Amino acid sequence: MTEVVSSILGPLLQKLASSAVEEIQLVWGVKDDLEKLKSMLEMIQKVLADAEQKQTKQEAVRLWLSKLKDFATMPRMLEFYFILTIEDVLDEFETNALCGRVRRTEHLTLKRKVRYLYSFKIAHKMKELGKRLDRINEEKIKFNLSSDIHEKAIVPRRKTYSFVRTSNIIGRDEEKERIIELLKRSDDGGAGIIAVLPIIGMGGTRKTTLAKLIYNDERVKEHFEHKVWLSMPLEFEIEKTMRDIIKCLNNEAKFDNWTLEMLQNDLRSRVENKRCLFVMDDVWQVRREEWEQLPYLLGGVSKGSKIIVTLRNKFITSIMGTRYPFDLANLSREDSLTLFVNCAFDQGKERNHPDLMVIGKEIVRKCGGNPLAMKTLGSLLYSKHNQKSDWEFVRDSEIWQLDTGILPSLRISYDLMPSYLKQCFAYCSIFPKNHEFSNFDLIQFWISNGFIRPRRKNQELEEIGRQYLKELFSRSFFDVVAERYPVVIFKMHDLIHELAISVAQTESCNMTKERTQDISPSTRHISIFNTFDVPKDELPGCLSKLSRVRTVMSEKLGSSEEFFLETCIERFKHMRVLVLHESTFDLLPSSIGTLKHLRNLHLCYSPNLKKLPKSVCKLRNLQCLVLSGCTELEELPANIKNMINLRFLSATTKQQRFSESGIGCLTSLRWLFIADCMNLETLFDDIQSLKSLRVLAIANCPKLASLPQGIKNLQALEHLWIGYSERLRLPEGESNEPRSTSRLQSFRFEGLPELVSLPRWLEGSASTLQKIKIAGCPNLRMAFAVLPQFISRIRAVMKKKAPFLASKIATKYLSNAHVVSAPEILGLIGRSIEEEDYCE
Repeated sequence: MTEVVSSILGPLLQKLASSAVEEIQLVWGVKDDLEKLKSMLEMIQKVLADAEQKQTKQEAVRLWLSKLKDFATMPRMLEFYFILTIEDVLDEFETNALCGRVRRTEHLTLKRKVRYLYSFKIAHKMKELGKRLDRINEEKIKFNLSSDIHEKAIVPRRKTYSFVRTSNIIGRDEEKERIIELLKRSDDGGAGIIAVLPIIGMGGTRKTTLAKLIYNDERVKEHFEHKVWLSMPLEFEIEKTMRDIIKCLNNEAKFDNWTLEMLQNDLRSRVENKRCLFVMDDVWQVRREEWEQLPYLLGGVSKGSKIIVTLRNKFITSIMGTRYPFDLANLSREDSLTLFVNCAFDQGKERNHPDLMVIGKEIVRKCGGNPLAMKTLGSLLYSKHNQKSDWEFVRDSEIWQLDTGILPSLRISYDLMPSYLKQCFAYCSIFPKNHEFSNFDLIQFWISNGFIRPRRKNQELEEIGRQYLKELFSRSFFDVVAERYPVVIFKMHDLIHELAISVAQTESCNMTKERTQDISPSTRHISIFNTFDVPKDELPGCLSKLSRVRTVMSEKLGSSEEFFLETCIERFKHMRVLVLHESTFDLLPSSIGTLKHLRNLHLCYSPNLKKLPKSVCKLRNLQCLVLSGCTELEELPANIKNMINLRFLSATTKQQRFSESGIGCLTSLRWLFIADCMNLETLFDDIQSLKSLRVLAIANCPKLASLPQGIKNLQALEHLWIGYSERLRLPEGESNEPRSTSRLQSFRFEGLPELVSLPRWLEGSASTLQKIKIAGCPNLRMAFAVLPQFISRIRAVMKKKAPFLASKIATKYLSNAHVVSAPEILGLIGRSIEEEDYCE
C-alpha cells in the first residue's frame, strides 16, 4: 500500500513538533538530529504526490516508496535487535509525556529516572534512524521528482443530494417485464414443485436492485399469497434458511429450541396450498445435498410458486436444476450514459458543459455497461465541472489497460482520492464481506491508528473522521444499511470490498477469507470473525511471522480465544486496536496493561466478563473503551480517572451508581454511552466537568430516577439521547443560566413516561438544533412551547418554500410532539418536496 506514504509522513511531522519531543530534545541534546530529520521529511513530503503518481509506471519509484514506508512504520533487524521505527520512537515520547501528566505531583523517583534512561536509549535510536533517512533522501534525486504536483483535495458532498435517482433501475424495464411474466406462469410444474429463476450477473450489475423492484411490483403482490425475502449468508444452510423463512412469515415466532422436524412441520403448515414467492438474494455457495432438501421442506405449496435467486456463479444454477437462468447483461450505451449523467450532474445541468459530456461519453464507453462503475465514476466527478483535467485523467488513465482482477473504473476512483482517504479506505479491508459497521466504530478505528490528519489547530478528530466518511460515501464506496441520526450503519458492495483488499495488499489479513498460513510478515491489521474458528495448532506458526501488528479484531473465537489473546499481548506490544467481540472471558489477563500504545479496547457483548484488571488503568494512551452489552460487568475500574486520554466510553455495568472522581475526571471524553445498566440508580455529580463531551446517550436504565443537575452545563454537548428509562425525570433549570447548553444539534427523548415537560435549559440551543425526536412520552404536554425560536425558524422556511405544507405540518406535527427536522438537515430547497421530507 505504497500509495499512502504521504498520509503517514504528515502525522510524523506533527509529532516531531510536539511538546513530548521537545522535552527529549532539551534533556538529551538531540535537537540538531531531530531538526535534520524533520527537514528531510519535509523535503521528501513535497515530492510524494509526484512519486505516488509515477509509481504505476516506474518500478524503481515504487521500490523507493516502499523503503520510505518501511522506514516510517516497519522495523529492521540489526545484530539480533529491532531498530524501532520513527513512528515507534515518537510514540514512546508521547507515552512518557502522558505518564508524566498522571504523576506530575511526584518527585523525581527512581522509576522516573529509569524512564528517562529509556528515553535516552530511544533518542540514540533516533540518530540511527536519521542515517537511514539520509540514504533514502539521497536516492530520490535520480527520479527527477517534482514538488509542483499536488494530490486531489476532498470535494465536500452536497448536503441536499442523495443517490435515490440512481437507485432506479435504468435500462432494466425489459428484464423486469420478462421476469414478472415468468413468475405469473403456472405451467411449469404441479403442486409442490417450485421453479427457480436465477438472476445472474457480475458484481455491480444491480441484480439485487432488480429483484427488489420485481418483489415490490403490484402485479407480483397480487399474484402471490406469501412473499419472503432472504438475504443469504456466505454458505447456504438449510436449517438457517428454514428459520429465516418462518421468521419472515411470522415475525413473532419463537423457535430457538426447535428441532429440524419441528421447523419442517411448522414451515409446511404455513405455506401449504399457498402460492409463494421466495427471493434468495446473493447466493454464493450451495452444496447439492443441502439444496435438494429444499423442495421437500417446502412441499405442499400451491402450483405456480417460485424462487428467485441472485448470484454471480453460473455453476450454482446446475445444482439448483433451474429451467430459466436469466443472465443480466450490462447496460446499453444509451442507458449507461443516462445513469452516468444522473450521478455527475444536477438535473439538466449537463447541457451547460458540452465539453465534459464529450469526455463523459468516452468514459462511459470504457465502463463496459457496468452500473456500479457508472455510478462510482459519476459520483466521483460531481462538483468537478470546472476541473476538466480531472475528467481527462479518468478518461486517459492507463489503469484501464491493466489486468487487476477488479473493475478498473473502481481502481481509478481510488487513485483519484487524497492519500489520507486511501489509507482509511484500505483499512476497511479488515472487515469480512457483507460486514456492517457503524460510523462511530470506524471513525474510532481510524483515530486509533493515526489516520486522521488535522488541518488546523484544535480541530476535532471526530469531525475530520465524519468528513472522511462522507467523502467515501459520496464516492459510492459505502452503502447505508440503516440510519438513526446521528448513528449510521454502513456496508461495502462486494466489488468495493474486493477493491479494498486489492489496495491494502499485505497490510491487512481477514482470516475469514485467507487461511492462517497465507499471512504475510508485513501484515499490520488482522481479523478473525465468527465464521472461522482458527485451530489452536495453526496459531503459533501463524502469529510467529508477525511483529508489528497494529489492529487485532476477533469475534467468537471459541477454544482458541485464550491462547490467541495471550500470544497477541506478548508479541504485539505496539498494538493500537484490540477488538474482542462476544468473547468468553470472565477476567482479562492482567498483562493487558503492558500494551501501553493501545488506543482502542473493544469488549462489547462479552456475556461472561465480570471484572477488568487493575492494570487496564495503566493504558494512558487509550482513547476508546467499549463495554456495551457486558451485562455481568460488576463495575468500572476504580482508577478509570487515570485514563486521561479517553475520548469514547460505552459502558454496561451492574453497579448502582458510578463513583465520584471517576468518569467525571475524563476531561478528554467526547462520547459517553451508558446503556442496559439494570441496577443503576444515579450517575455521577461531577458530570459538568466533562467540558469536551459532544455526545451523551443514556438508554434502558429502568431504575435510574434522575440525572445530575450538571447535565445542563455541558457546554460542548451536540447530541443528547435519553430513552427507555421509565422512572427517569429530567433536571429542571432556567433557560437564562449562563452555562446552559448552547451547541445542541439534536435530542431524542423516547420511552420516558415520567417526562411531563421539556426542561427550560433546552431553550439555549433553539438556534442550533437541527433535529429532535420525541416518542413514547405519553405524559408530555406543551412540548414545543419552550422552543419558540426553533418553531418560528422552521415555519419561516416552510412558508417561504412550501406554504401549503407549512400550515399542514404545523397543525399535524408541531402540536403533537412528533419528529421535526430542521432546514439545515433537509436542505431540499428548489426541489419538489413531499411531506416526509419535513417529518419522519
